[in-house]
Amino acid sequence: MSIRELPTMIHEKETQNRILDSAIKLFAVKGYSMVSMRDIAKDIGIKASSIYNYYESKDSLLNDVLFRFEKGYKNYFEMLEQMNKNADSLDALMNNMFNSEFLEMLDPIGCLGMSFVMKEQFNSEYAKTIVFNLFHEFSVNSLKSGFDALVQKGIIPPSDTETIARFFMHSVIIMNDIRVHEYTGNATSVDCAEVYQNLKSFIASALTQGVSGK
Repeated sequence: MSIRELPTMIHEKETQNRILDSAIKLFAVKGYSMVSMRDIAKDIGIKASSIYNYYESKDSLLNDVLFRFEKGYKNYFEMLEQMNKNADSLDALMNNMFNSEFLEMLDPIGCLGMSFVMKEQFNSEYAKTIVFNLFHEFSVNSLKSGFDALVQKGIIPPSDTETIARFFMHSVIIMNDIRVHEYTGNATSVDCAEVYQNLKSFIASALTQGVSGK
């Protein structure tokens, strides 16, 4: 199984970043319960005991994996929200929402992270909180505020912007799992670029036609 080269982030120590990259990759592909500290160490070519210089247990490593994902996701979405509020046209807002960095959830680590968090929400209260607070509340409200800004500027008619935002986020979550297959070297019959283009057209149409959702 091949994985694209994964970037490092957050920690200053290179080895700790490599541990985190490997952990999220293996957790997302194999499942948290099926991955040992030894598996992670073998993946990056260090002794298993070396991991304990950074993490006292597998659970503490999991918490850092979740924290890194949460922080990276929220930071990017806050930037996206500001960009959307400043958008002076529907095209500008659509370009913000459908840029490749966002649709791939920042990078391969972010893509794998979203997939893992969605699966781990049934086993971890922290992951469950991330799913609810970030995916279903924060993200939706953030996107809604961008849509509403265009309504207030008179660029688009009033719409059920919350429903449209939720539809978009649910679509991204679903498509993210397809991206995971691509990152792990498994071919899919789904053309993500085509799907996102159709989704973009649908959302633009819903916003410009003032869909009420009622």
